[in-house]
Amino acid sequence: MTLGSHSGRAGIDDTTTLRGSAYWRLAVWGLRLAGLGLFVAVSGFVTRVWSTATGLTILAVGVGIYLVGAVVVFTGFIPAIRAFPRPRPSYWRFRRLLMHDALHARS
Repeated sequence: MTLGSHSGRAGIDDTTTLRGSAYWRLAVWGLRLAGLGLFVAVSGFVTRVWSTATGLTILAVGVGIYLVGAVVVFTGFIPAIRAFPRPRPSYWRFRRLLMHDALHARS
């Protein structure tokens, strides 16, 4: 998948450039962290059935992890997008690429 035009840079893939960016890697790890936080929050919500205090604690920790993950995603995502020259590819292509990179390990 190629994002944007090459603007005269034949042979250079924009996704490779994006994936090599430290900001992009930060956004990918932030999304993975947010996914973990969401899983912990759902676990805390389910645990609330058996133990109210423990369930609420797990839920609060999960929501905290999720919020930290969301901040990390946007801290990396915004600078990674701004590094591209105008006209930039659509937000939805970036989002799809971010989801792909977070769910699939690089080989």
